[in-house]
Order: sequence, then C-alpha cells, then structure tokens
Amino acid sequence: MTLTLRLQRQLPEFRLDVDVICQEPVTAIYGPSGAGKTTLLNLVSGLARPDTGYVELDGDVLYCSSQGTDRPPEARRLGFVFQDDLLFPHLSVDANLRFGYERVQPAERRFEPGQIIDLLEIGPLLGRPSQQLSGGERQRVALGRALLSSPRMLLMDEPLASLDQGLKSRIIPYLRHVRSDLGIPILYVSHSVAEILELTRQVLVLQQGQVLAHGDFSVVSRDPRVLPLLDEFGFENVLPVEILNCKESACTARCGDQMLRIPFCDRPVGTRLFVGVRADDIILARQPPEGLSVRNRLQGMITEIAAVGATRLVTIDVGHPLVVKVTPEAVADLALAPGLAAWCLIKTHSLRLGPEID
Repeated sequence: MTLTLRLQRQLPEFRLDVDVICQEPVTAIYGPSGAGKTTLLNLVSGLARPDTGYVELDGDVLYCSSQGTDRPPEARRLGFVFQDDLLFPHLSVDANLRFGYERVQPAERRFEPGQIIDLLEIGPLLGRPSQQLSGGERQRVALGRALLSSPRMLLMDEPLASLDQGLKSRIIPYLRHVRSDLGIPILYVSHSVAEILELTRQVLVLQQGQVLAHGDFSVVSRDPRVLPLLDEFGFENVLPVEILNCKESACTARCGDQMLRIPFCDRPVGTRLFVGVRADDIILARQPPEGLSVRNRLQGMITEIAAVGATRLVTIDVGHPLVVKVTPEAVADLALAPGLAAWCLIKTHSLRLGPEID
C-alpha cells in the first residue's frame, strides 16, 4: 500500500499542510486535540475538500487540485470508523452490517458477511437492536459495517476513545486481524501512545496542522519537538512479554531475556501479550537494589536523556526501550549519563495488562 498525501487547507486557527507518503499497513496519526487529525482524515475521505493538494492511493488519484480531480466519498472506496460509532438506531445489528455490503457491486465485494461476522465474533449479536449493545459491541459492529463496504483502506478516528481500558484491550486484537488477515491498510487517529504501539510502530505526528515527525516511533519519540507532546498525555511504555507461570496473586513473564512479575491474568502459559507501564511509575537505580518490596528490577543501559520542561525523560535499553520520567536533580544526584548501567524498578501493580500478541 502506498498513500501519497500532499494537502493544504486553511482552517480558522491554522493552516493544515501535510506532505507525506505512507507505506506501512497501519499509520497512526498522533497529536493534541485541535492539531488537524480529524480534518486530515476528512480530506483523505472526500468529506472535506483541500484548498490545494493531491491524494493518491496505490496509483489511483483520488484528488488533484491542479487537474480538477475530486472523487466523491462513495467512489473512493474508503471505510470510515468514527469515535461515535454512528450505527443506525432503527436497524438491527444484521441490518447495520448489510447496509454497506448491499451498496457494493457484487463484482467488487471483497468479503462475505459470514467472514466478517466470524472474524469480529459478533454472530450472537445479529438479531439485537443496535441500541442494546455495549460500547465494545457497538465498535465491533461499526467496524464490521465498514469492512463489508469492501474498502481499500480504513480511516479510524479515535475509535476506542470512549471505551475503558479493558474494552480497548479486547478490541485491538480485532484491529490487528483486519491489518494482518484481511490485508486492509489503516490510517488510525489516536492520542494514546500505548494504543498506537499495540497496533503499529509507524507514526505521523501533527501539531497545529504541521507535520512534526513521520516514521518509526523509536525515532519519532526522540524528536525534541515531539517529546513535550508525549509527556503532556502521560507517556506509557509498552513491552511484549510471554507468560511462564501464574499463581494466585501474579504471573511470571519473560521480557526479552529478563523476568517480569505482572498482575495475575487467566491466560495459559506461553501466551504473549503487551504490558504497559507509565514513565513516571518507574524508579531508577544506578546499583543493583537490595531489600526492597518492588518485585521487578530490569537491568539495562542508558541510551538517551532528553529535557522536557522541568523534567527529564531517560531512555533505558532493557532489551526494549523503556522511558523513565525523573527530575533534573535525580539526573545530577545519580550522575545519569548515556552508556551507564541502570536498574528500572517497577511495582507489579503498576503494570497494565494489554492485549495478546498474535
């Protein structure tokens, strides 16, 4: 998939100016409220028109101001999933799903209803009115309706923002199935770093309509213009782990070549999943700690120290990058510097269980 975006649009607060090429299965669009994220999706979908610009998907020109090309939304074959699911309240789940399917010519249908119903595990919901669904069920049905319109790409505008963390962790695996099993590329708007990292490493950062950075998150997150945004929302690290055993109170998991105690979860040995931990929930030590109640002590090496206002973000390589938020006084008192060994102390209950890894 190659999506070329060269778009300009004057808004009341600022001018949106985007010039990027997206080639990954999922590209996340990250930034503060009012940065232009939703406007960008609207311009790509055809729901809004740029002042000038160019949109091309896999060689197919959807919009070009200089040539006068402007495909209407229904001709662009792009699925849109909103934060508010916008299901038709007077229709059942089955009728909502078939709404998109029946508006696609038979020769252009990529999926059959049964395939999407099975993928999203919504078979038991088919006969229910859409008003009687939970938040997570509504988002799965909205996703199914979008998929049954046989889109070439999905545009998703903070689809999980209204859900609690438990529901988010249950929905994200379905989005990864869309990415991997169905092969549908996704433009995904979110202000949650953890949510993004559980889907993709490819990030486009917007602020006041301008592209601050675009690329792999490990590179983007070191940009001094991006760091304040990450800190503003509360930076949450995401680590992949594998469960080794579980007891009544906690589980032991492997994180790279180190061990990690995580909250108890009713999942079998060998399950791989993400766990999250906020940057300000980690304590740093320069020496191997002794006599502490903290169960997790990940050893690593300091790779970077970045100043963000009155705080410092220290990146530790523990087999995976781990960002720790500390004060400038802590940096000075501990003589922290790149290349030095450090231990990351993490309480078990500070770890958030995320979705399973396929």
